[in-house]
Amino acid sequence: MAKYVHSDVLDGGLNAIRNGAIRMLLLKTYIPADSYATVTGNAICEVTMASGDYALTGADGAARVLSVSAKSGAAFANSGAAPDLHIAFTDSVSKVLLVTDETSDQVITSGNTINFPSLTYTSSQPA
Repeated sequence: MAKYVHSDVLDGGLNAIRNGAIRMLLLKTYIPADSYATVTGNAICEVTMASGDYALTGADGAARVLSVSAKSGAAFANSGAAPDLHIAFTDSVSKVLLVTDETSDQVITSGNTINFPSLTYTSSQPA
């Protein structure tokens, strides 16, 4: 049985991130489904995102990819001795739109420069 999703449908979720995520946060810890208040309370660095920081690519009939530009900012809090770092995208009001793991889990000290890497999120054709 053949399956297909038009790129407009695949872009729907990606556009929710691209159009709504105006902050990228580095979190010292994250548990799936943490509330907005908990996520922002666990933030140790924040950068503002603009529409030009996001790009959608991929042909119709293929996976669609949201690419996020690399950014940097200064940590405003310490991570603690054993952080479980994550990167979160929020709307700066009430929604956590995307959270992904940050794999280095290095200790962060307030005032350190944080380099957020370029990252991607993929919306795939149905399997």
